[in-house]
Amino acid sequence: MTRPGLLAVVLMVSSAGGAEPPRGWRTADGRAFQAEIAGVEGAKVIFRASDGRRSSFPLEQLASEDQLVVEEWRRKRPAKGEMPEVVGVETADIRAEVVSEDQRNEKFVYRTQHFEFESQGKFTQSLLREVARNFEATFELLKVLPWGIDPQPDSEGYFRARLLRTRLVYEAEGGPKNSGGVYLRQKKVFMVPFDSIGLKLVGKSYAKDLDFDTSTLVHELTHQMMHSWLGLLPQWVIEGTAEYTGALPLKLGRFRVSSAKTGLRDYLEAFKRRRGVPLAYPLEDLFPITNETWNAILEKEPLVAGRLYFTSFLLVYYFMHLDGAGDGELFQRYFREVDTTRRELEAYFKAWEEFKKLPGVVEREDGGYSWKAGLTPPEQPAILASEGAREDFQKRTLQILLNGRSEEELMREIRSAYTRLGVRL
Repeated sequence: MTRPGLLAVVLMVSSAGGAEPPRGWRTADGRAFQAEIAGVEGAKVIFRASDGRRSSFPLEQLASEDQLVVEEWRRKRPAKGEMPEVVGVETADIRAEVVSEDQRNEKFVYRTQHFEFESQGKFTQSLLREVARNFEATFELLKVLPWGIDPQPDSEGYFRARLLRTRLVYEAEGGPKNSGGVYLRQKKVFMVPFDSIGLKLVGKSYAKDLDFDTSTLVHELTHQMMHSWLGLLPQWVIEGTAEYTGALPLKLGRFRVSSAKTGLRDYLEAFKRRRGVPLAYPLEDLFPITNETWNAILEKEPLVAGRLYFTSFLLVYYFMHLDGAGDGELFQRYFREVDTTRRELEAYFKAWEEFKKLPGVVEREDGGYSWKAGLTPPEQPAILASEGAREDFQKRTLQILLNGRSEEELMREIRSAYTRLGVRL
């Protein structure tokens, strides 16, 4: 749900493959039209009419057989999507409004075009504008990075966030120890303590301190924008992509994606200032790490956790900018393959919700369902077939990135690529 009134700034530096010849299409409700497919953006198909006019159409509203045609088209396209140069928002178009202020209960609610967030302290107007601008800029960034992400807010039309005054409250609310922020998938909300951003109390309101930093906000926002992907991606991709976006140069609501190399250097310098650049974590151990294991390491072994984040970032940056021709083709192909399964799951769960409404389908006391003879439930995707299916899926899709290389061979190539940049691992 995108609201009017917010102008996104997107400059592109490359182009995707060409369009298909015109053909006949049919919508799910039976309407027919003639057009050529010009591209796919998230959950929408871009069509070009005979007069050259372009229009977008929700993929799920096409007839099922035409949805398969679109998926096949996506699979055959070169995996070189458009890479943005600059992505952001115009400050004058940012809407940052106060929804409610409750000083006694430390609850201040603010709203932007796509976000509603709660703070335990009152924000100055300048801080509110800055946070709102960064929220909206990150939303625009995730829409156009060539990963195929289509950020979708909750049913009320907003992404949710909570900014907590103290780390004690943050941890009591479920924030992991030694973490700068957290995205809670079940609640679809991310939480960040004030000290992770760099806020100070000025009178009765909070403002930016000298160490104000947006990287943690962008990191957790990236998790939130990728919500529908998190159940399929391995933890190193989840954290590596968030570290990558958090390291991109961001100023006045604009990400300079074309200056990702500057972000890399700043990222490494930050490690050097804290406790030195860590050793890369062994890839054969990193690739299979689960969210549960990752969080356990974060809580008990923060120095090891630093290696996990560091190596995950290096991997994502490598696949985005250094591998092969340096155009991110394998990473984009990887995301495309994961997206195919993600869409299958979305279609399955939607069909299952409709199936449960049918007469003769009954919910049992144990939470399962039974149905009368003659009813056929939707076919379960392969990734749900067994306990190990998700792990098998991640191993299979990882082969796209390995591209015939072993973990040891890949690490050698990574070290060599970074050495050429003057970075020794």
